[in-house]
Amino acid sequence: MFWKRLASVLWALHAVVLAQKADDYKVTSLPGVDMASIPFDQYAGHIEVAPETNSNLFFWMVDQVHPTKPKKLIIWLNGGPGCSSMDGLFLENGPYRVNPDLSLSINANGWQDHATIVFLDQPVGTGFSFANSAGFMHNMTQIAEEFTTFLDKFMAVFPSLKEQELYLAGESFAGTYIPYFADRILSLNRKEANKYNLKGIAIGNGWISPRHQYEAYYDYSVAHDLLEGQYLDRATKNLNKCRVNLSLESKINDITCEDILQDIVDSNTHSTDAGKQCINTYDIRLKNETFPGCGLTWPHELTDVNKYLRTQALRKAVHSEKQELLWQECADPVSVALRHDRSLPADLLLPGILKEIKVLLFSGEYDLICNHIGTEYMIGNMTWNGDQGFKDAERLDWYMGDRKVGYYTEERNLSYVLINDGSHMVPYDKPLETLDMINRFIGVDMDGGNSRVGGSSGQHNGTSQQGQDDNDGQHDGTDQQEQNGPDDDSTSNEEGFGGYGQSAGSYGALILLVSLILIGACWYWPRRNKEPASSKFRLGDQDETTELDELVIGENATLFAAEDDTHQTPPSGASRFAIADSDDGFDDFADWDEEETLASVSKPKKDGKDH
Repeated sequence: MFWKRLASVLWALHAVVLAQKADDYKVTSLPGVDMASIPFDQYAGHIEVAPETNSNLFFWMVDQVHPTKPKKLIIWLNGGPGCSSMDGLFLENGPYRVNPDLSLSINANGWQDHATIVFLDQPVGTGFSFANSAGFMHNMTQIAEEFTTFLDKFMAVFPSLKEQELYLAGESFAGTYIPYFADRILSLNRKEANKYNLKGIAIGNGWISPRHQYEAYYDYSVAHDLLEGQYLDRATKNLNKCRVNLSLESKINDITCEDILQDIVDSNTHSTDAGKQCINTYDIRLKNETFPGCGLTWPHELTDVNKYLRTQALRKAVHSEKQELLWQECADPVSVALRHDRSLPADLLLPGILKEIKVLLFSGEYDLICNHIGTEYMIGNMTWNGDQGFKDAERLDWYMGDRKVGYYTEERNLSYVLINDGSHMVPYDKPLETLDMINRFIGVDMDGGNSRVGGSSGQHNGTSQQGQDDNDGQHDGTDQQEQNGPDDDSTSNEEGFGGYGQSAGSYGALILLVSLILIGACWYWPRRNKEPASSKFRLGDQDETTELDELVIGENATLFAAEDDTHQTPPSGASRFAIADSDDGFDDFADWDEEETLASVSKPKKDGKDH
């Protein structure tokens, strides 16, 4: 009995120490916002990952607002390499937006409602993270080891997170990071009985397969009339050189291959009274960006974010003062340290990952630098779980209410989503759509019917959004529906993700058909049976919650499963390699002989903010 009591006391003391340690990271104030108005707890600060090089990774964690069973944990990574995940927190899927006066507004479509989300600056040297010069990473293996070291120490501070379902998510060059991280985590799990509760990975506009993405630079630009005259000739020559270079060595970056992108930019650069202007490589609808950045200062709210994150009050509030240098969005030393990286392309890791966990790839249609054609080429030429490409799956329309917002396909643990009117930073352009998408992917199972998602909660075909004007290419990151919240009159009609492929008219026809059947049944059954039936269908019992009130279905359901494809439409970007046909949207490039066409191409990376 004595030993049991002693053990209980020691465990209690241990818990107190852990709680105090966690409390050291608690964010109790933030400049520009009344903390009493914030419905979630936050923790931020540095985790030391290598004392010998003074290597520290900075995290900012936002606790989920509404309970789920089980709880969900998302670790979000921006790309670069060397670009801060504070981009995600303040410009994309995080809880805040920075106003011009440096006050904060709450982002109603942040991902924090039904998942704890950690925004991580990694590798060392990124954002608020730091190390001495000997601590910088030189390849993906080192970065993956650094990440799992962080994960171990982070979960020692917050032990309750170990039991939560873990998802890794990110965009751009995180398309290289995340497969390496997932591969290492799954490998460690095989050695130490499910040490990490990793359930899935999600990558948006990812730089995953360089050989396909470099090829897609050319094809995407031809499809969108971005190359002409001498620039088309130059790009054609550089593409041929790129193929030769990548046939000789698989690597993250190739200068000749990068020249293709420069040819595209040069083809879309013009002089004005204000100076040279060029196309935005992250959103091709924006034609008048300042040269030579061509989108590096986009989104333009970044100016306010930069000012806010450099204030002393903010640095003190999030315990980032150990980093002596001021925050910058993208750190050149990180990409310089990786310049000679000979790591293999991350797409080679995906088949093994797909054997064990689910993977979501999503793309905004107007991104050039990590465009959807490259992702589709990669999928079509990848063999996983017994087959190549999407074979039996159909390419289906994704509807939110009666508005088509994109396409989706899923099969054998892989889901692919193309989001209409999306840019490189899809959560910035389309916050409500990406919120709906991620909650479906992580399988949110909400406690009670009052849980909300993005101002309203739901399931099936998301929210109903009416009256969207034609887009002129100038974005402020929101649209009218996202400002006003979803239409609370819309209701959920169907179990599962099948609603993604249904229009509002389909539901009306279905209800009419059911009504006619019921009327007929009410007339027929009393005449057929002398005894009344013990139970009958009742239209009056329909759930009156909004569509988003039941966003997620049971855990055994299939993501994005739909019964039919009544809206097959090939994407707009087909060029030398067919991307879609009227059958399933993937067979054409699934059968593309990449050995012959690409001469075994390989992989790149972008310096600065490119990914």
